[in-house]
Amino acid sequence: MALVNAGRLASVGVAAVLLVSAGAAVAFSGPEPAHHKPEAKPSASGPAVKSSAYPETKSAGYTPGLKVTETKHQPAPAPVTVSAASKAPAPAKADHASGGHGSSAVSADQALAWLEEGNARWVSGKAEHPGTDRARREAQAEGQTPFVAVLTCADSRLPVERVFDRGVGEVFAVRVAGNVAGTSEGGTLEYGVSHLGIPVVVVMGHTKCGAVAAAAGGGEVHGQVGALVEEIRPAVARARSANPDADEKGLVSAAVRENVWQSVLTLLKNNDTIRGKVRGGEVRIVGAVYDVTSGKVEFLGAHPYEAELVAAFDARAASKTRVAGADDHGH
Repeated sequence: MALVNAGRLASVGVAAVLLVSAGAAVAFSGPEPAHHKPEAKPSASGPAVKSSAYPETKSAGYTPGLKVTETKHQPAPAPVTVSAASKAPAPAKADHASGGHGSSAVSADQALAWLEEGNARWVSGKAEHPGTDRARREAQAEGQTPFVAVLTCADSRLPVERVFDRGVGEVFAVRVAGNVAGTSEGGTLEYGVSHLGIPVVVVMGHTKCGAVAAAAGGGEVHGQVGALVEEIRPAVARARSANPDADEKGLVSAAVRENVWQSVLTLLKNNDTIRGKVRGGEVRIVGAVYDVTSGKVEFLGAHPYEAELVAAFDARAASKTRVAGADDHGH
């Protein structure tokens, strides 16, 4: 995400926009718009870095005071098996009583396979742009049926549906500078997994992220942008601790990954619904990093400490409930 200064922001006109989904007509009601510690290894999305979110480390991006039992080995996420059926476009799902909203018939493995295949087409320059015609648009107008939710940055170099070569109604995208997982983002994703039945949440950072770079710079950033950057600084601090000899570019690269794990952790910590669905195997949360130069998405898998985090946050939530109950009874 490229950050702009207050002077530039002051000169930007604001327009309210209404999208009429079936006809794809856009009506403007304001001014016209101007024009995670294994051995470091090379990555397609940047130089080799170490991440504290991996096993055998001490921080792993955890909240101070939260005790998590460390392990010496964490098996790698199971590879996605791409079946012949996965090569077909996502099937249009039948409408539900709730106006097209409902449980997805797509498995997490299938969803991830579609994302990997679509990204491979995008990288090779052979994107098919499926599900973008008028018939698809009209079919989705009565209720969306996405098979994946993606929390990612607002950076204009990261067009989510194009990156995965998916069509209308398939990707439930939540975009915010630095892909931070605040209350609004968590609530939006909760809606996706609980009401739309989405089986996979991808938290995706990207190379050359301006928001992460601003947090790594250490300078003062004013206004609401400053408040957002402050949310990223803990990830930068962990990246710096894990990579004390890194130059500025290497630090930002490491911090991008730490920030992905930080957002995953925040979702598990703060959202009981999402955490419950992860615990029950209904939803998978995976990290990813997009390379803005090559276009390739590197899938990082689930948080290496996911099971421990879920158990710890469940215990904390139960403790708060017991305390609240005692207070209600005057104890």
